[in-house]
Amino acid sequence: MYHIFLYYKLVKIKNPSKIVKLHREVCRVLQLRGRILIGERGINGTVGGSKIALDMYKQYMDNEPNFKNIDFKESTSDILPFPRLMVKERKEIITTDSADEFNICNRGKHISRDTFHNWLLKGEDMVILDMRNDYEWEIGHFVNSVRPPMKYFRDLKDNMDFYNKFRGKKIVMFCTGGIRCEPASAYFIARGFDTKNIYQLEGGIVKYAEKYGNSGYYEGKCFVFDDRMAIPINTSETAKILGNCLHCADACDIYRNCINSMCNLMFLACDNCMQKYKNTCSTECMEITKNGEHLRPLRKNHVKILHRNK
Repeated sequence: MYHIFLYYKLVKIKNPSKIVKLHREVCRVLQLRGRILIGERGINGTVGGSKIALDMYKQYMDNEPNFKNIDFKESTSDILPFPRLMVKERKEIITTDSADEFNICNRGKHISRDTFHNWLLKGEDMVILDMRNDYEWEIGHFVNSVRPPMKYFRDLKDNMDFYNKFRGKKIVMFCTGGIRCEPASAYFIARGFDTKNIYQLEGGIVKYAEKYGNSGYYEGKCFVFDDRMAIPINTSETAKILGNCLHCADACDIYRNCINSMCNLMFLACDNCMQKYKNTCSTECMEITKNGEHLRPLRKNHVKILHRNK
């Protein structure tokens, strides 16, 4: 069993390149894999490894003045969902392509999962905005949340006309672990939304799920950017499946990548259809891969279900 940390911290870092080199060495010694971005405005990471290694990593981070008291969201996996370790310096630790248009220090107020849950319980008059990508919303989201109009978070700046209808209303933003809501709320405020109406769910879906996963208002799974592709939120028998198979339209929440390397489309598909279409998204891609060319390896979590030679 592997353990995974999802975390971030907005903090001023004077020499990011130096921190990157040191951080890379620490992770290598601990045999961690994952993706860590470090910049002048902070750190954004997700890493996986053994429980002992992650405990040591957390201790190391708590001893660093810049990274002390980070809220680590922890999950487990049967597979190590990262093929390698990547530690890089980036101008933006979460890509917006509009960093010069807002002040990250002037962002929405954090609300705890308990406050948000209570608002949902009593039917608070609010707009719940998903700050993730549209395909993430497809397999899981909070009840009555607004489907994002963007395929990539960096496209937020090009979709503000869509959000203008919510001006003057109480807005609560959410994302996977909280980091996308930080620049998103700051961007909304920079575009004239009232600061007193902008809130963001602290710790995101993952933190909410730790306490309210089986009894809360989040339906479906939570998309993650690693080989797991999604993690369950409600683990009870009442869990709902959101999304539909591309081929047969049956309820499905399993994302695949077309095995045709020239296509590589990410799509929802059930096991039966993946066998019928030979791990591809269409009859055209199935024909292309019949001769054994242009085959892309299956993700780790799909190998148990389907083998490329079946």
